[in-house]
Amino acid sequence: MKTKKLWCAERVQRLMMSIFTFIILILLAKGLTLAALILLAFMSIMLFIYFAFDFCPSTWILTKILGSCYCECEGEKDENQL
Repeated sequence: MKTKKLWCAERVQRLMMSIFTFIILILLAKGLTLAALILLAFMSIMLFIYFAFDFCPSTWILTKILGSCYCECEGEKDENQL
């Protein structure tokens, strides 16, 4: 059975994306439009790479450091199998 960990690559990556988006909103609110648009373009390009190639560099690096959110636990059996 797959179980989720609290601090794992996918969750940390989503947290980083939300903080990054919040920073972009702060930059827009302060009138730093060019900086916000550059960061937004970078984020859009990275999301397109993730969509097109099913590869996200930040998730790959975070998986090496923190591990994946889903681990195969040997002590538990799958309830979907007979």
